[in-house]
Amino acid sequence: MLDFKICIPSKGRAGLMTSQNVFKSATIFVPKNEVPQYEIYPNEIVGIPNEVRGITATRNWILKNTNGNVFFIDDDFQYGGYVERLTEIYTIKRISDEEVYIKEIKKLFEVSYQLGSKINGFFTSGNNLTLYPYSPYLFIGVCLGSCMGVINDGTYYFNEDYEVKEDYELSLRHTLERGLTVRSNILFMQHEHTQLQGGCRDSKRIDKEKAAIKKLIKEYPNMIKEAKHRGTSFSIQLNI
Repeated sequence: MLDFKICIPSKGRAGLMTSQNVFKSATIFVPKNEVPQYEIYPNEIVGIPNEVRGITATRNWILKNTNGNVFFIDDDFQYGGYVERLTEIYTIKRISDEEVYIKEIKKLFEVSYQLGSKINGFFTSGNNLTLYPYSPYLFIGVCLGSCMGVINDGTYYFNEDYEVKEDYELSLRHTLERGLTVRSNILFMQHEHTQLQGGCRDSKRIDKEKAAIKKLIKEYPNMIKEAKHRGTSFSIQLNI
């Protein structure tokens, strides 16, 4: 089941979202009552029942109502590409061709099937840390929901006890049970989580993150090294 669908969950950002500028074949999933507002976009728009609330429940609804594998991309995609290194300097090469990303997503799923991993993803920042000349893939670590693939065979869903950090919980649970995740360092995808309304600008976001991190530490006590509040969110370092 190597076929996959690029799925962009969104809410309250009609006219503001950016991911569709690159991912023109993606399906946008929004609350049913917002479908007319999102019809300004040429993408396929799917309405989610209004009673499905929160990003975690939304991701699960998408998985349960989509045939084939799912690759999630957040609606605030800023830019992506790869890092080119020349001796001591590096430059970021931005890519806006959707087919380049689709080709790499296909490779991610192929590697995942070969290794028995049910989740995968890309690196999420465009800096020199994305460059691993001898390790184009990392096989342990967090796959963030902003650019995460899920082999959609019913094995894994997000834990709806987590309003946020649901991607961390799934990555840690998957690592405990299977011993790996698959992350590509060939390309990166960077999202803008703090400027658009909603998302990380939610006034209750910090409190939600604090609660989620406490829960993560309790459930995975030896896998969380530290969590520090930086700017608009928490940075979590893992011990895996």
